Amino acid sequence: MIDPLSAETALLVAPAVLLLWAFWVMLLNPQSEKVYNRIERQVRAEMDLADLSYDEAYALRARGSADQARHLLKVGSHIMERLTPSMLRLLSAMGTFSRMLSAVAPVAPLRPRDFRLAPIVSLAYLNGALHRFLSAAERYRLRLYILGRGYALATRSLFDATRRIVDGRAHAERAWEHIRAIRHDLETLSHETLDSLRVLLVSLAAEKREDLLRRL
Repeated sequence: MIDPLSAETALLVAPAVLLLWAFWVMLLNPQSEKVYNRIERQVRAEMDLADLSYDEAYALRARGSADQARHLLKVGSHIMERLTPSMLRLLSAMGTFSRMLSAVAPVAPLRPRDFRLAPIVSLAYLNGALHRFLSAAERYRLRLYILGRGYALATRSLFDATRRIVDGRAHAERAWEHIRAIRHDLETLSHETLDSLRVLLVSLAAEKREDLLRRL
């Protein structure tokens, strides 16, 4: 069994990792930034719209407007249903493009403490356990895989919880609280996906792969 890094070793390694990442980021060019900003705006717009629907649904529920609250809950679910395939396609494209590079900028594994749903927490632990045995490119693609699995688990859980509430099934009240945790994890997954996109764009810029940038 491999022991975790000691505090002393971590203090020595962390500055080196930060310096390496800073070097990679300096290679990000305006075209890469433009691609990132476009995709980030699209993702953020959809997430903000979903947040608006969910926040209003919870507010209406607190005021006793159950039917309207359930309706807005369905609206939020439909928005996420529309966004999730786009995010999965983005992750797939990022994985494909990473295989066309000779080097990929360093990434950190996902952190279990950033998630609330037990299955996704377990995925994050798996990410951390495998991370140390892989090359930089393999670490990147593993991260993408874990993010994709996380999206699939979170959205499936979201749809199930929404149906329980809309259909008035048993434990519907508990489902409202569960949706809060799901939304938190979807927000985190989106943030981590965008971070992973930036890593790819930095790597593409370093190798001057404008041909691939145009395909994103």
